[in-house]
Amino acid sequence: MATAARTDDQVEELKTPDFKAAVALYKTDIRPAQAKVGEFAQEQSTAYKHIKKEFGIQPQAAKAAFALYEMEESKRDDYLRCRNGLEAELGIAVRVDLVDMAHGKDAVIPAAAGKRAPPKLVTIPKGPPGDTDLNPGGEVGSLIDKLAE
Repeated sequence: MATAARTDDQVEELKTPDFKAAVALYKTDIRPAQAKVGEFAQEQSTAYKHIKKEFGIQPQAAKAAFALYEMEESKRDDYLRCRNGLEAELGIAVRVDLVDMAHGKDAVIPAAAGKRAPPKLVTIPKGPPGDTDLNPGGEVGSLIDKLAE
């Protein structure tokens, strides 16, 4: 890509490096924050090891599920649709193993796991056309009456 020729009007100020201020900021802000992050990371690591050892759940699967739990519902739905589509295209599926059969399970992932209440629709009562919050000017009532004929 071509760039415009540089003119004398374009002056760029170069700042001289302030190493002393950078080191001071590192010591007062960055290093203490890194220490806190390290402590919290250690707590998380211990908890995920407990999930694996005591509950038999893969830590990576737990992290993915917890991330989905924290996601906004519409983003989570979009993500899951995309993931399910890709898994189907790649032929990835959960297989029933002998342990599942011994416990009488036909499938590991239940089909009804994602059910939720159906959306509620706003209804407009049929009657004489009138001016309401949902029907300003009585236009919808008039259209419903015409369609009913």
